[in-house]
Amino acid sequence: MGESESGPFETVGIIGLGLIGGSVAMAARAVWPSIRIRSFDPRNRPPDAAHRAVVDDVVPALSDLAGTADLILLATPGEAMAPLIRDLASLKTAAVVTDAGSTKRPVMRAAAECGLASFVGGHPMAGAERPGIAYARADLFSERPWLLVKGAATDQAHVRLQAFVEGLGAKAHWIDADAHDRIVAYISHLPQLLATALMNVAGDEVGEAGAALSGAAFDEMTRLASSPASMWQSILSENADNVGEALRQFAARLPASGDLTGNAWIREAFDRAHEGRTRWRERAASPPSRRT
Repeated sequence: MGESESGPFETVGIIGLGLIGGSVAMAARAVWPSIRIRSFDPRNRPPDAAHRAVVDDVVPALSDLAGTADLILLATPGEAMAPLIRDLASLKTAAVVTDAGSTKRPVMRAAAECGLASFVGGHPMAGAERPGIAYARADLFSERPWLLVKGAATDQAHVRLQAFVEGLGAKAHWIDADAHDRIVAYISHLPQLLATALMNVAGDEVGEAGAALSGAAFDEMTRLASSPASMWQSILSENADNVGEALRQFAARLPASGDLTGNAWIREAFDRAHEGRTRWRERAASPPSRRT
């Protein structure tokens, strides 16, 4: 991330200064030292030192952001986003409004229904198993995909937002909401459920003995099991149709006990997985689409 004084937005308002919101604030400040960053907490909690360290000021009302920011980022839990979108529409904000949520159909629908024409859906594919500003860092988005979804916003708004997320170090990818929600069900939501189930079944069946003997592979595969339920409740509820499909497809690819006694299933499954992961890693390293 190179340093320059001017950026695509002069004042950024962040609603929800946790892991993602805090990391955006840190990264934006590192890239554009003159940028003004304001935050608003919908739950009206008093800001602590960690919050004040990454923003210029904490505003007491949403209208303060709506009237002063030229970019507003919604970085709240999913269930809070639709009401905030409606409130911003009623305030007639001139800002480009985006979000950082893990599902895109609900927010795009909310923006269309209330007439928030400046809304652009967003989802940085970056994070950590624990939420909160204590885990925020300026390099969180470096070389990570940032998915963007067009609504009714102008082409200029799309260009400015893409420049902003790429300035943070991310790789911008444009995608429609339906495709987004189906894809992330497989590459984000399903892994979370698998890690949770694996941790629970191992804990139930081998307990303390398993904990004493487990190695790096188990640790890596269960890292996401540290995620709190509150972080995932709305995500899984909003994308239940796609997540249900992903679970069914996963279950259909598990072997029966008889498949494990011969070579055919193991060789075919392992060879396909090896080849597939090689292709995915190569694709992940390739430049993103520049379409806006």
